[in-house]
Amino acid sequence: MSNEEPQVPSKKLLEAVRAEAFATLTPRTAASTHLGLVRRIYQKDHVLRLVDREIRVPADSILVFEDQVPGANFAHPCRYLFHSSTNGQLVHVEDASFPPQVADPQTDVENFHAPLNKVPPGPAVYGAVDWSKIPLHPWLLDDNRYALLWTSQITFRRHVEDVEFAYRVLRHRLGFPAQNIYVLCYDGSIGATDATAAEMATWVGDGTAYQMDVTSSATKANLQSTLMTISGRMNGESLLFVHTNNHGAEAGLCVDNSTVVTPAEWGTMLDGMAPFGTFVVTMEQCFSGAFLQPTLDHSKASRTSFASAVPADKYSYGEYHFDGWARAWLEAVNAATVYGATLMHQPDTNGNGRVSVREAFDYSDAYDAELPLDDPQYGDEPVGCGANIYLTKPPSLVDIIKAITAKYVAIDKTVIKHPIPDPPPEWASELLASLSTAEALADRLDAAARAEAKVLSAKEKARV
Repeated sequence: MSNEEPQVPSKKLLEAVRAEAFATLTPRTAASTHLGLVRRIYQKDHVLRLVDREIRVPADSILVFEDQVPGANFAHPCRYLFHSSTNGQLVHVEDASFPPQVADPQTDVENFHAPLNKVPPGPAVYGAVDWSKIPLHPWLLDDNRYALLWTSQITFRRHVEDVEFAYRVLRHRLGFPAQNIYVLCYDGSIGATDATAAEMATWVGDGTAYQMDVTSSATKANLQSTLMTISGRMNGESLLFVHTNNHGAEAGLCVDNSTVVTPAEWGTMLDGMAPFGTFVVTMEQCFSGAFLQPTLDHSKASRTSFASAVPADKYSYGEYHFDGWARAWLEAVNAATVYGATLMHQPDTNGNGRVSVREAFDYSDAYDAELPLDDPQYGDEPVGCGANIYLTKPPSLVDIIKAITAKYVAIDKTVIKHPIPDPPPEWASELLASLSTAEALADRLDAAARAEAKVLSAKEKARV
């Protein structure tokens, strides 16, 4: 591969290439295929590394990229049309599954035929959210929840936007401690192969700077070591949320333009973890369903939930900003869209005020029915446990008792300052029932305290 500055073709030569490439389309493919031009001359024997294969440029050529499934995440069917750098004629065609940006980051592919292109003029931002002012209940501040967010070293901008959304939801909506969220992104910075540094300066959701703190680069070694680091911090009550959002190949989760994490390797990584409480995995990439069974089979958690955008044999859908399925899943637990608008329907179907991971999946599945390509998959172990798994932290018994006590103290103060007549019969019944519950709880706590004291006394005698 040459390190020389790429040669730029003449305007006349580029026009000849466009005409030649367009002539390869049929009436059927013209309506569903996109053609994009790379404004450079690739030297003979230049190697394009594309995860699942390498393409060697056959002669000094101008590249036309033919996307056969516009709107899909990669990997999916596409072709590389190499045109003569002398007269623009087609000299060679290569089938592929990944775009040129995977081989050469920052490559600019200019679409000159894109009948299905739906590039929005800009996101419908409802106003910047000051996430730092969102109040968190005290019982959310000291917890045992962890998260690992992943994009690859060949990630696209929309994937990084998804991960930033995931970070903000975890940090500000659900109250995950910042030090418990691990982000493996790109080359260790916030970047993408199809975007400039200026384009990555602010997050499209609300126009503010990216907030996620990148832990390290997205490599296979870092993925495994980060899982081990998290495992060393967890215990039997811990929850771990893992989200992957980038490209996928039939062989596995893409790392760079020549490496993947296979489902078997993922299972081996999970085998190395110590037992813990709850494991929640969501995967957006193409062919992500291949990781469902290995996750359930190798998880060291007492409860495991897995969800993916597609099964093992399909490629997933990607929008201009964000990926449809991942965005919908995250919006469900966020209780609002990525732009702050009301959701199209209520994901909390049982009305308990919290969204389980199963409810989040059901919401994303309903949303995805409106999108092409995706076919969301779900599994959990023990079967059905996802209905009772929440990313929110449950309050402790002490927290609940303190909250109840505070309410009774407030009632006591109000009654003393503002005497009121005796309550009607239905009020009296409810209050007496509340008193009975409090007495029963006090008896149970007293019995537990006596049992604990007995155990401690026995241990003390044994030491003597």
